[in-house]
Amino acid sequence: MNLKKALYNPELDTTEIYTEVWKPEIVKVRDINDLLVINHYWQDADGELWGDFADPMENVRNSFTAYRKRKNYMTSGEIRELRHNLGLSVREFAYILGIGSSSLTQIENNQRVQAKYQEILFEAARNDYNSHHQLPDNWRNDFEKPLASAFDNSPTYSPTNDLYTTKSLDADPQSFGKSGELGGAA
Repeated sequence: MNLKKALYNPELDTTEIYTEVWKPEIVKVRDINDLLVINHYWQDADGELWGDFADPMENVRNSFTAYRKRKNYMTSGEIRELRHNLGLSVREFAYILGIGSSSLTQIENNQRVQAKYQEILFEAARNDYNSHHQLPDNWRNDFEKPLASAFDNSPTYSPTNDLYTTKSLDADPQSFGKSGELGGAA
C-alpha cells in the first residue's frame, strides 16, 4: 500500500492528496549514462509525478551517490570526515588541495560530484592521513604564509609617490567670456 499524504505544492499553490511513488530509473551523471537509481516522487490525482516538496534535491543526491559508488569515489561524508580529522577548515583544505572553497562546500554537502582530478586529490590526502595521521609538510606549507609573503615582496605604498593627479576640469564660471571661451584666466 502506497502512502497517501496531503501536501502543499508551491508551484501550483494548492494542497492536495499525493501518493508516494518509488520508481527505478536510468539516469546520466557526468560520463555515466546508465546509472540505476530508485527515485522518490509524489503522484497527484492526474498521475503527474512531483519531486519531494520538502527535499527537492533528494533524487539528485541519490544519483550522485550511485555515481560515486560506480566510480569508487569517496562520498561527501568521507571527504568532510577527512577534513575534520585533519583539523582543517573548508577554506584551508580547499587551499591546500588547490580547489575552490565553494566547490569543496558543494561536494561536502552532496550538491555536486567531484571531478576526477578532485577525487585524485581527496584520495591522496586520505592516503597521507592514513599513513601519517596528518598531511606532510609539503602539502600543508603553512596555510597563511603564501598570502603574507605576497605582501612582504610588494613595494611600500607611499601616498606622495603613488598619487595620480589630473588637471582640474572644474573652472571658475567667472573665467569664461560671454561666448563660452576661456577668458583672461587662461
